[in-house]
Amino acid sequence: MVEEFGSKPRCIVFTRFPAPCDNLLRMAKILSQNRSALCLSLIRDTGDQENIGSEDVRTARQYMEYIDLPGYATQFKYQKISSLHSIASALASCCGLGVFQSNTVIIEYPSQAALRGLPDSLLYHYHMHRVCVQHCNLVVVKGIFPLKISPVESNETIDIWWIIDNGDVLLMVAKMLKKHKIWHKAKIRLFVVVDIEDDIERIEKALFLWLIDNHYLISKIEFIRADSWIISDYLQLRSLQIKRRYYKADDKSLFSYLKRLIGIPDGKPAQNAVDCGFHGLTTSSIRSNSLMKMDEQKQRARQLNKEILGRSSNAALVLMNMPEPPVHLERFWKYLNFLNDISNELKKVLFVRGVDVQSNVDLETSTMKN
Repeated sequence: MVEEFGSKPRCIVFTRFPAPCDNLLRMAKILSQNRSALCLSLIRDTGDQENIGSEDVRTARQYMEYIDLPGYATQFKYQKISSLHSIASALASCCGLGVFQSNTVIIEYPSQAALRGLPDSLLYHYHMHRVCVQHCNLVVVKGIFPLKISPVESNETIDIWWIIDNGDVLLMVAKMLKKHKIWHKAKIRLFVVVDIEDDIERIEKALFLWLIDNHYLISKIEFIRADSWIISDYLQLRSLQIKRRYYKADDKSLFSYLKRLIGIPDGKPAQNAVDCGFHGLTTSSIRSNSLMKMDEQKQRARQLNKEILGRSSNAALVLMNMPEPPVHLERFWKYLNFLNDISNELKKVLFVRGVDVQSNVDLETSTMKN
């Protein structure tokens, strides 16, 4: 989930006192394959209670021992919610050095308080999302993931919903899950959602070649062409992200041909397959929707949710990428509700976002030129 495809995640689990952390620690164990994890309990200290959170930390340490997850649990206190961003940013960027640098943060799914827009809960998720897209990969866990259950059967599926971006992180998470005994027999299905204006034939060819080169076994691949308006939440910064992302020119040399012939991967990211089909235009309708109305965003989320439920309602697990979180706080509440609406009626979902595509560009002022 970092620069080299195949490296193991090194996880930080952020919890917000007094929320339980056991479900997130179980996910850290599954994804990190027993590589050490760090559990950080963020506690707002209002000064009216001594030793607040100490029992929570002891419980986390005991649970890590119980599930045999190497690592450490501790707590960090803050008094003002405004200081949470700098604290979380420092923790995410400074935990470990070199090969021990953490690259993946796991946080819980937004609570009902956050979805209703209550200040403390909303601000916690706002700061965590903004910090994580700047420093590391982000995994948001929806649903309960027990470790001591029967493995899923061979007729059950892990469904990947790759909507425009973050393809490499989605594929990597699926690969890590498949290495765990619970998910080992599950089949992987891949649903790639692209803009209706994209060159679908070019995308299909490039992605199939990438999957063959990298020895990925996918039981089903479906390409879904969506109207630009429906997926506009994922298109806001697309041209800028493609420009910022490293794109290696196609090597047509004899040496490159021989490498492919004998099955040596060319090292390009999977995301290049979708990027290469980009039509290169940003329509005025998408630009005008940068100041999104709540009812329009909800309509888009419900339309996407309808497509997802129609194919993945019986999936054992759904992996889905998140759009870029908004810079401005007043729009972040809508963003959380968009995630809630798009995953409605899905019991187990992992939302992911990779650090390689993060951008701090303000959607309201960006001209989004090619």
